[in-house]
Amino acid sequence: MSYKAAFIDLDGTLLDSEAVYQRFWKEGIKKAGYDPSLIDTLELRSLDHDLADGLFKQTYGPDVDSDLIRSFRSALMDEYLLEHPFHVKEGVKEGLAYLNQKGIFCYIASATPRQKVRELLSSFGLDGYFKEVFSTRDVKRGKPFPDVYLKGLSLAGVSPKEALALEDAPAGAKAAITAGIDTFFCLDLSGPSKEIIDGLKGVLVRFDDIKLFL
Repeated sequence: MSYKAAFIDLDGTLLDSEAVYQRFWKEGIKKAGYDPSLIDTLELRSLDHDLADGLFKQTYGPDVDSDLIRSFRSALMDEYLLEHPFHVKEGVKEGLAYLNQKGIFCYIASATPRQKVRELLSSFGLDGYFKEVFSTRDVKRGKPFPDVYLKGLSLAGVSPKEALALEDAPAGAKAAITAGIDTFFCLDLSGPSKEIIDGLKGVLVRFDDIKLFL
């Protein structure tokens, strides 16, 4: 397959940030007065805002204050990151360089706001590898819906068969698969779920394992 574009998730795929999110989701839930042991916060990875609210309601009841949980999570995590910044995962720069050498334009497809993504890419010296940033904040529905990928395909001017996606979370992988894009799962906090595993083109231990498939 001759790919022209690679759509790449940020948290957990390029950066070792998902473990930090998991910690502070739990701390934010606890500070808001709820029991974090009742919810599997891994399900929140890359998840659409409304679906995340539904998960909170299913777990804690219809009156749960999801926005309060989010605000506590954000404040606690931002304070922590001042002295404990994220790191680029192993093989990322090598893998991105390989994709660029193959003539494959790289794009970010993330649940994080675009400006924040750009700041993070710049701080880690990754911005030069990417042509554009696409965020679920700029489409109607987040992952696992395919909206961000469909928008990315349109703006990049490529068909689904001319693109590949790299994701670390089942919700993100499902979004890319639903958009008809060849999807590779980057191992981070968990492996692929049963729902998506048959739709994947490969599973990567390190980001630069993408070389094995191209």
